[in-house]
Amino acid sequence: MIRLRYSIKFVLHRRERADGTFTVRMNISWAKKRVQRNIPAYVFPDQWDENTMTARATRQHKDVSGINSAIAEYKGRVTKYFETSIINDHVPTEDEINGLFNTEDAEEDNQKHLIDDTIEEFIAKESVERGWASVTKNKFKNLKHDLLCADLTYIEELNEEGLEKYTQYLFSRDLENAVLMKKASILRWFLGWCRKKGYIENDDYKLHQPHLKCPQKTVVYLTWEELMQLYKHNYGYKYQLSVVRDVFCFCAFTGLRYSDAARLRWSDVYNDHITIITQKTSDKLDIDLNPFSKSIIKKYSLKADRKPADKVLGAPTIQRSNVMLKECALLAGIKTPITLVSYRGSKRIEESVPKWKAVTTHCARRTFVVNSLRLGIPAEVIMKWTGHSDFTAMKPYVAIVDELKKENMAKYATLYENEKNSSN
Repeated sequence: MIRLRYSIKFVLHRRERADGTFTVRMNISWAKKRVQRNIPAYVFPDQWDENTMTARATRQHKDVSGINSAIAEYKGRVTKYFETSIINDHVPTEDEINGLFNTEDAEEDNQKHLIDDTIEEFIAKESVERGWASVTKNKFKNLKHDLLCADLTYIEELNEEGLEKYTQYLFSRDLENAVLMKKASILRWFLGWCRKKGYIENDDYKLHQPHLKCPQKTVVYLTWEELMQLYKHNYGYKYQLSVVRDVFCFCAFTGLRYSDAARLRWSDVYNDHITIITQKTSDKLDIDLNPFSKSIIKKYSLKADRKPADKVLGAPTIQRSNVMLKECALLAGIKTPITLVSYRGSKRIEESVPKWKAVTTHCARRTFVVNSLRLGIPAEVIMKWTGHSDFTAMKPYVAIVDELKKENMAKYATLYENEKNSSN
């Protein structure tokens, strides 16, 4: 006879039914396995006793015999199966336990896919296959939180009506339109995966695109002069600020994403270039090193016991770095006023802030692109370094290089003078 420990617990489903009751849910766990099933028992919250896991009579709802009978029946059914399995030296499978629940009363709910469980499955599988960073995982954890807060429980509820319910919940939080659009995109991504898996049968999610005013986001970057202020600033005893500054500047001199620079290893570094597989797109990039990026690598190469697998820069998390970067920029005197424009619904909001308040890790990549364009480096070459595959992504950067546009327009004056001189 084998030794097998199992647990049977009853809880109330988190979703309220139309009549105000909650379905009783049975949680069964054993040998690192788990089955959750709804049973045909429906309880008002004031009837439920969490300690005894049964219903109790109240002044409004006195008859609980049917509820407790159903609980006892299912508990007895599962208990008997486990005890018989123990005698027969057999560990039940999940399919066998699920087979004990063939009643039609709870079958409809049991066939549905819980949002909570499905998003966790999505994260677990996709994060491994695609090599997600923690930032991407958090986006879908936030999606799960938002959907549950919108009082949605099952994936099957995310039809046209459910999507509208979700959108109204987000509107109630007074979020910026740009944030709402990003959240809608994340939801479409997840539901597209659900459609491929056969968890949903409708394509309503494809049309879930809130029509909102979204101005082109202000591209925050450092001019060459500001970048040099940051690059040369002495942070004294604040070593961590120096590290965060160095990672930012390395990105501003190479075009790397901050997440890729932070995980750069010595085995990726060569005399005149670095080679890296990007975390976001899994592209292999060969990026030439210039004197500025080489100087940063040299600074960290002085460590005597470094190994090829060691990280070159070893930066803090992106979240922590974003906080510290603002202090770095403030101490370096980067205070040029900039205007940030956003919309909440139809309301336009303009905010003027010193640039240091808007500096983030991604500003480094923008800084690289803008300053490279100003130096006259062709966009096609820059894209080889940054990994951009579509020129569309470069348009916002090209648009903000005002001095470069003036220089290009000045070429017409040169042509005019040449023509004028040749005609004389």
